[in-house]
Amino acid sequence: MPDSRDAAFDALLRAARAEFSQGLPAKRAELEELLAQGAWAEVRRAAHKLRGSAGVYGFDALAAAAARLEDRLLEASPPPADGVHSAIEGAARDLVDELARACLEAQ
Repeated sequence: MPDSRDAAFDALLRAARAEFSQGLPAKRAELEELLAQGAWAEVRRAAHKLRGSAGVYGFDALAAAAARLEDRLLEASPPPADGVHSAIEGAARDLVDELARACLEAQ
């Protein structure tokens, strides 16, 4: 028989995941804007936040995509002044795509 505390915890976790999910479109828009501006330090911070929070709320693919982008940016720190490495561009596209998938999944 399930413990009522487990059921209450599960309900809280579902509510927190739903709240996180509702913010995903805004996170995607923010990331796209930062990428368009070439604001690489802010992109790295946004990826870092997503890496942790997406994992906590069970969005494992989103957390992995955020981790790849953060890692690429850390490897190339500071990003080259003459453009962005293709690995960074690819990781950024992957994260934006994964955010779009997570938004659809959350609906």
